[in-house]
Amino acid sequence: MEAITLAKKRKDENEEQKNHEQEEGQVEIKDKRRVNPDGTLREEYAKSKSEEPAEPEQKEPAREPEAEPERPKSEPEQPRAEAAGPEQEEFEHEAVPPPDVYAVLQFTIGLLADQAWQLMGLVPPPGQKEITKDLEQAKIAIDTVVFIVDKIRPHVDEEQRRALQTLISNLQINFVQQSQ
Repeated sequence: MEAITLAKKRKDENEEQKNHEQEEGQVEIKDKRRVNPDGTLREEYAKSKSEEPAEPEQKEPAREPEAEPERPKSEPEQPRAEAAGPEQEEFEHEAVPPPDVYAVLQFTIGLLADQAWQLMGLVPPPGQKEITKDLEQAKIAIDTVVFIVDKIRPHVDEEQRRALQTLISNLQINFVQQSQ
């Protein structure tokens, strides 16, 4: 009984606040929840539920998905969002450009360089305290960095070229020191 009086009291307070906010020209906030804070069904929904016939709802027969129009071969097929929420709809409208190959290669250089430092035993792998040393794999990682840098060198600015060359030099010098 107390829960019902509390719910009525809150409802009256909310209506009074709404009236006050409307007078001041503020935004109206409407509570669309079906359940009260105490877990009971709100009056609006309890009445509408009791007024409905007790017959079970008949569901529509499942429709077969409609065939999509054929895409030209040049257009890549993108996955459909079956149950797209409002957040997904926002992302569908924005076209994400494909990644720049040179940016991907620079990212790969960073990954390989990190791997080389770890394999030379100079940096522990993430999440581990123990240092492992595998100079054969470190050499492959360094050689791959050199190869990729040679391929992207004409497509990066002078500052990036210097940074990449410094990275290669540091990797090679440390490899020679670790090999001795």
